[in-house]
Amino acid sequence: MPHSARLAPTRTAALDRIVDAGFLILLVVCGLRYFAFHPLAGGELVLLLAIGAGASYLAAVLVAIRPGPPSTTASSWHRAGLLTATGLWLPLTVLAPSFGWCAFALIFAMYRVLPVRGAVAASALIVLAVSVGLWIMSGGTDLGLVLGPFFGGIVLSYAFATLTRTLAAHRTVITELTDTREQLAESERAAGALAERNRVASELHDTVVQRTASALLLLETAQHRDDPAAARAIAAEAGEAMRETLTDTRRLVHGLADPHTAGVSLERALRAEASAAGAAFTLEGAARAVPDDTVHALQRITREALVNAAKHAAAATTRVTVTFFPDSLRVDISDNGIGFAPAGPNPAPGFGIRAMTWRAQNLGGTLTIESHPGHGSVVAASIPLAPAGDAVALPADGTARGTPEGATGRATIEGSTE
Repeated sequence: MPHSARLAPTRTAALDRIVDAGFLILLVVCGLRYFAFHPLAGGELVLLLAIGAGASYLAAVLVAIRPGPPSTTASSWHRAGLLTATGLWLPLTVLAPSFGWCAFALIFAMYRVLPVRGAVAASALIVLAVSVGLWIMSGGTDLGLVLGPFFGGIVLSYAFATLTRTLAAHRTVITELTDTREQLAESERAAGALAERNRVASELHDTVVQRTASALLLLETAQHRDDPAAARAIAAEAGEAMRETLTDTRRLVHGLADPHTAGVSLERALRAEASAAGAAFTLEGAARAVPDDTVHALQRITREALVNAAKHAAAATTRVTVTFFPDSLRVDISDNGIGFAPAGPNPAPGFGIRAMTWRAQNLGGTLTIESHPGHGSVVAASIPLAPAGDAVALPADGTARGTPEGATGRATIEGSTE
């Protein structure tokens, strides 16, 4: 929105109509009062100026209230009508100070059709005309009669100008806040969509991709077996892996909770993962209840780390250690294999590491991977927990709290893995 448009004060049609009606009523009342004390003969100029001012103002009002969308032409005619009425009223109030009461409505009208500075200048002319008319009427003998309306008009004009600027500033702030809110809403929608894509990609990688790869490996192994019975057993194992893959795919499509972690303790879930991979399991600290989404994420992290250990340190001893601290927990998946050297100062991790990192950061935690040649590897996930005795607050809609794409850059990775 242009800056000039934001500075325009906001008015209501009801207020405009009240001001318009006030001017026309005051004009009629002032005219009746004037001719009640002055004969019509000799007052023809006053009558003509009053009729001209009233007709110009009325024409401006009719243009403003006519049906249809506002247009530049109508706005120009409306402004011209009010300025013409003001121009005719200025000499009118000098000749007949009784019409000075119309000044209040005219001052408000000027702020409707002129910029603030122009309206201030027009208001000054209006106040000056009233003061000159009263000065002439008093014969220069009643200074209070002149100075009272003069300073009163100045105060009124200044107050209205200040109010106009304040309303314009408030409107600018509200407009900026509205724009900012819309931008934040759009950013949240984009972040939510990105988080959901990352979640689905992580789930696919940890379930469908890995099990499909295992099934393919089993089928290739079966093809090279000379023993038909052994080949059939391996093929059956591959078929079971594919059935599990199909189940995981359906579960992912329907957005169902993982039945292997829903309502299952962290110790049980990770002990099962360690047992399936032939790894040792250790629990340290006082175990306590952990939210299902935390159990699910740590189970996926542990499974991915154990798969990587099996690939790169097949003959090594692998251990899963769960440690409970007062306000956090830590899961370490370690092996005493050959380790590996960093790929460079800024190694680019594979999708498995990115998925593990995102899962940890999505829970407000961190993921650290350390490995050195000859010293094995350690994958450590640290997740904050509510202090013991406090209620665990979970997001009602499961909205991700992390920033998926940023997860890769914030992980502490020493070395590289799949």
